[in-house]
Amino acid sequence: MMNFMTTTMATQTSRAKRLVKLLERLLKKRELYDEDKLKLIKEQLKVAKNELAKIEEQTSKGFG
Repeated sequence: MMNFMTTTMATQTSRAKRLVKLLERLLKKRELYDEDKLKLIKEQLKVAKNELAKIEEQTSKGFG
C-alpha cells in the first residue's frame, strides 16, 4: 500500500513539473496569444507551482 502511494506521489510530481515547464514555454511565445490567454496561462502557472510545492512538502523526508 505504501509503495502505491509513493508511486502515485511521484507521478503527480512529474506531471506537475512537466506542466510548469510547458506553461513557462508558452509564456515565452507571447506574440502568439492575446492578453486574456496570457493572463489565463499565468494563473495556471501560479496554481501549478503552488500545487507542486505542496506535493514536494508532503513527500520531503529530509535527512531522516
